[in-house]
Amino acid sequence: MIKNRFFIFIGCFLLNYTVVKTFNLNIQFINITIIQIFLFTLYLLGDLFYRKISNKKSITPFHFLAINFSRILLCILFLLPTILSYNKPDNIYIYNFFIIYFIYLFSDIFLTIKKK
Repeated sequence: MIKNRFFIFIGCFLLNYTVVKTFNLNIQFINITIIQIFLFTLYLLGDLFYRKISNKKSITPFHFLAINFSRILLCILFLLPTILSYNKPDNIYIYNFFIIYFIYLFSDIFLTIKKK
């Protein structure tokens, strides 16, 4: 399972870098790397918590909702410095972050469905 997630990380990283270079977007390579590492770590930690919760006897939807809410809060905290020092060119950085975030979410849903 970790192997599949690592391939998704590599794929997202290459896709992100290719799109940034192809459309000449104003995002540095280090920023792409930081976003990818943060989201991949968030992705793995969320999966770890899902597995731990799934092994318990009494599971409620609130448990899974709490994990997703925590992910959202961590993403907002990650973007907070960029949002507080908002400049017009920062739009691209924020859009890039959320596009990659949703790619990770869709791949997570796909892998979860595939596993069942």
